This record gives sequence, C-alpha cells and structure tokens, in this order.
Amino acid sequence: MLRQPAIGLLKRLAAEGVSPWMTVADGEEFIPGFHGAVAPVLALETVRRACDALGNAFVESGGRQGRVSVPVDPWLGHDAESMVSAARSVHGDVGRPNLLIRIPATGAGLAALEECLSLGISVHADLIFSAERYEEVLGAYLAGMERALSRGLWLRRIAVVTSVPVGVLDAEVNSRLAAPANPGSANPGVTAAGARDTAAVAVARQLYRVREQRLGGEWWRVLRVAGAAPPGLLWTEVRPRHVSSLVGWNTAQAVTRGVLEAAAAAEQLRGDTLLNAHAEARRALDALDGLGIRMADVARELEAAELDRLRRSWTLRP
Repeated sequence: MLRQPAIGLLKRLAAEGVSPWMTVADGEEFIPGFHGAVAPVLALETVRRACDALGNAFVESGGRQGRVSVPVDPWLGHDAESMVSAARSVHGDVGRPNLLIRIPATGAGLAALEECLSLGISVHADLIFSAERYEEVLGAYLAGMERALSRGLWLRRIAVVTSVPVGVLDAEVNSRLAAPANPGSANPGVTAAGARDTAAVAVARQLYRVREQRLGGEWWRVLRVAGAAPPGLLWTEVRPRHVSSLVGWNTAQAVTRGVLEAAAAAEQLRGDTLLNAHAEARRALDALDGLGIRMADVARELEAAELDRLRRSWTLRP
C-alpha cells in the first residue's frame, strides 16, 4: 500500500491535469489511484490483469484513462511490417479494449504507428528524444487517424500515447557534461554544473509546444469532430525531481512506487511547468549546445542504445 503523502501527491497531480501511471513489475499487483500502467517485459496474463484492474477507470472516463501499455518485440524495431503483425497478434492475444501497443518511434516505427491506427489498434509511441522526431510521430498519428476515419472506424476507440524516457535523457546528457574534456564546447571556461538535469525538462517543454501548435491545425479539428482524442504526452523513466518539474494539462507520468514515495517526501508541486515555457526551453538547449552537447546526436544515439537495451531484456511470454 502507498503511504498517505504519496496518495495525496497522486490526487494533486490529477488536479493539475497529470495522469499518474504506474510502472508495473512482473508479479506486482496494480495499486489503486493510478490512471494507467506501463508494462515492461511481462507475461501476457499479467498484462490482462493490469487491464482488468483499470477497466472501471477506462469505462468511466470514456477511454481517456485506464490504459495499459505493452511492447512489441524490440528486435522488430526497424521492420514496419513485422511490427504491425506483432501488434495485431498481441492485441488479439490480450483481448482488452484498454490495451496500448508500445512501438519504438524509429523510422520504421512511424510507418507501423500509422498502419496500426488505420486498423483501429491503439498505440504508444516510445523512445522519443527530440522535438523533430515528435513532429514526425504527430504526422504519422494524423495520417493514421485519417485512414481510420476513411475506413469508417470509430475514432473514439483509438488512442495514441507518445512518451519520452526523461530519466534516460537526463542521465545521458549529464554523463556528457561530466566528461573531463569536451572539445566541441564553444566556451571551455563555462561550468557544466548549472546545466545538469536540464535537458529532459527542456525537451518536454518543446514537445508540449509542438503538440499545441499541431492541434491547432485544420486536420486535427476534423478528427476531433469525428471523435478523436488528442495524443497523450507521457513521461517515462521518471526520477523524483521530475514529478514536480513536468506538470502540464493532458500529460501523464509513469512512476514506480519508490519514485512516487520519494517525490512525495521531497518535492512540492508548483503548478504548470510546461505551458508557454518553450522560450525557456530554447535557452536551456542553447546553453547545452554552447557546452558542446549536440542534442540531435544525443537523440539519435539514445534511440539506438535504448532499442539495444530493450532487445537484450526481451522475454515477453504467452
């Protein structure tokens, strides 16, 4: 069971428009109070139990909450056709309407995302590390939902969640800042200490702004009238410091029980930190660039590294 401060933090996050999601470990029971779940590599029966535990929230919210994300085989991360086939298989094997199929947002993953949506399969696009990749994900989302609409599918039943592993992103940038020599720095005399733990929040603010702009377009208005829900923004691999730093309406945070308890003990929410914060994000990213941190390189290398890590741990069981 959660302690009272953690329960209170869950309620405050929800009041700020942040859906708290639980990162579910194999064999771990779902804890009431969370709005969704990210399943790493789990037995399908565990995924079914998580879906059932969130079934009431899913029904009562009209599908806005109560989703459970489960991955496809990451060894297929550069094969769009195989990812779609795997998504259809997992979707059928789990057999729950609140299931999300998690697909890495590689180049092939973008094509798989579009195709899955066109078939009416709800998708979670993962491993997004840059605003540029997020733009491409939103393009695939709009194209897939347009195709679903043309097929006569009920868009209200199709959900899309997009996620950034914020803890992974910060850890990678921090390690580069700590390197003893950085020949790419525009100003070697500038200290990197103040730039620590700034990358993930800056990228998150960029993505939030991109989503706002894209949802102001004509095609989104058409899809919304047809019942589509806006794509969710989910922060994964969350550390305690991120809980109060990544607060914005229609976002979500996937946390472990330990992270939530630590955040409740040490962090205080200070309201929305994402809306209209894109200029501040640009300054933070410019500062990193001045220290020799090329975020385009970070994003590209992290995508490959995280996909490799997921492959090495892949053991999804029937």
